[in-house]
Amino acid sequence: MKTKITTIGRIAGLAVAVTLFTVAATAANAQEKGAAILLKLNAPNATAATIAPTYAPMSCANCKDTFVAVPDTDTKGAAARVLVTGGPPTRIIAKHACGNCGNEWVVTGHGKAKVSLPVHKCAACG
Repeated sequence: MKTKITTIGRIAGLAVAVTLFTVAATAANAQEKGAAILLKLNAPNATAATIAPTYAPMSCANCKDTFVAVPDTDTKGAAARVLVTGGPPTRIIAKHACGNCGNEWVVTGHGKAKVSLPVHKCAACG
């Protein structure tokens, strides 16, 4: 038995094929729902700029740091530090030798990116 495809059958088949293609294309775009869209909306567009401090060495001869031991006044875990050190706990800090110098703390950024950087100022050498 011979099957004969008519013009109306061809048009109907083409219409079904176009409809299936359209449905498949919209289903592929519809996969991106809810959380995926929210993640794209909440994602940062640009990375935060990192702040690199400029290193300026101390210029005068007296501008040197010495290390001294000072009593540790932090109350958190004080009893454990007394047991470990066997006496009063101390911490080592840097002390500046020049009396004319000072540090100015410059705060840059805001929020979680806020950074305090010391800027060395020497009155003796300008």
